[in-house]
Amino acid sequence: MGFTKSVTITFFSNTFLFFLSIISTTILARLLGPEGKGVYDVASNLLTFATLFLGFGLASSNIYFLGKNREHLEEIIGNNILLTCLGIIPLIPFYFLNAHYQFQFLRSVTNIQILIVLLTVPFINYKSAMINVMLGLQNVVEYNRLNIIDKVLNVILLVIFIFTLVSPSSALLATLVGTILLIIWIDYILLIRVKKLPRLNFSLMRKMLGYGFKAQLGNIVQKLNYRLDIFIVSYFLPIGQVGIYGIAVVMAETLWGISGSIATIVFPIISSAQDKKEMHIFTNQVTRISFTLIVCCSLILVLLNRSLITPFIELWFGSGFTTAAVALVLLLPGVSIFSISNILANYLAGVGLVVKNIYSSIVSAIITVAFDIILIPRFGINGAAIASSLSYIAFTLATLIFYIKYTHCRWQDVLLLKRTDLVLIKTALSQRFKKT
Repeated sequence: MGFTKSVTITFFSNTFLFFLSIISTTILARLLGPEGKGVYDVASNLLTFATLFLGFGLASSNIYFLGKNREHLEEIIGNNILLTCLGIIPLIPFYFLNAHYQFQFLRSVTNIQILIVLLTVPFINYKSAMINVMLGLQNVVEYNRLNIIDKVLNVILLVIFIFTLVSPSSALLATLVGTILLIIWIDYILLIRVKKLPRLNFSLMRKMLGYGFKAQLGNIVQKLNYRLDIFIVSYFLPIGQVGIYGIAVVMAETLWGISGSIATIVFPIISSAQDKKEMHIFTNQVTRISFTLIVCCSLILVLLNRSLITPFIELWFGSGFTTAAVALVLLLPGVSIFSISNILANYLAGVGLVVKNIYSSIVSAIITVAFDIILIPRFGINGAAIASSLSYIAFTLATLIFYIKYTHCRWQDVLLLKRTDLVLIKTALSQRFKKT
């Protein structure tokens, strides 16, 4: 499948996934209110970090090693199963430590809710790893289909569970059940329909862990950049503020749909590409185009904030969430700039320079923690938004520097739209309209 078609499919898939996410967020906001949604956001944040720490980078490893050699499919499946099971072990002491000491940043989350989260962790890790097997095989259609089924299942089960019992616990249970159901379907595809039997390959496992550790360390530190503030807001502010800030974050991150779709496809292509020079010229072009689109979208959102965004938030999510509009505007500069790092970081990962992403993430994480601690007590969720924007910008600048040094291209080639790009866009659009 061609790159443009793959990106188009992935973009529309991501757009639909975003639409489903908005539905989920709306249900949670409307039924739980700022406080209940805040509890759910903190619990979900715990789930995110637990899966990152205990995922061993298998999702990235699957893409990378299948891009190198698809004949390792059965060994990769077997290795994923074993490592996912081993990831359960550290969850047990964490649960009992929190039950005994009640960590301050989790003070609003009950022990039952934490138990549900920890039970979900290994299932989420296995699901993510197996979905990325499809991407490693460059089966973009199946990859997007599974992601859509996953989100549709979650929405359906969320409606069933939360209308049965209106509480954050029921929403968390919906995630657990939906994940298990999707795993059953993925295993049916790989183990029965494709007839692949899991096998262990400890030599390959060591390589997967080596690559995955570097990739995951970068992911963990990067996730700190735009998710740690949830815990810090929870630590310093009332739990309802977490729910309001979560609305701003969800809306701001929609801009990553364009660059995220491109980055998703770029990684496996670069991992298997032979001509690296041609690939960095190609990467420059898609980065320029996506960056221009995202900056334009951000400017439109800023201009329409008072006349459209604030009324939209009040109408859609409820009057208790209107203060999210200011935080959204403060997030936009960082989110816009950070969007290109999705593509550039995936390029660096695709050529084996994962460690560069780790360096960028460390710089960004330091800025996140420092400014969150300084700004959140003084400015609340607006301070968190400013800190996140500064963090995103720092990560992007560092990634851009590493990318330029590796490819020997100019920063203008990466960021500034060229006449040839406009010609390409015009040609692509005219061909698309002719087909329709």
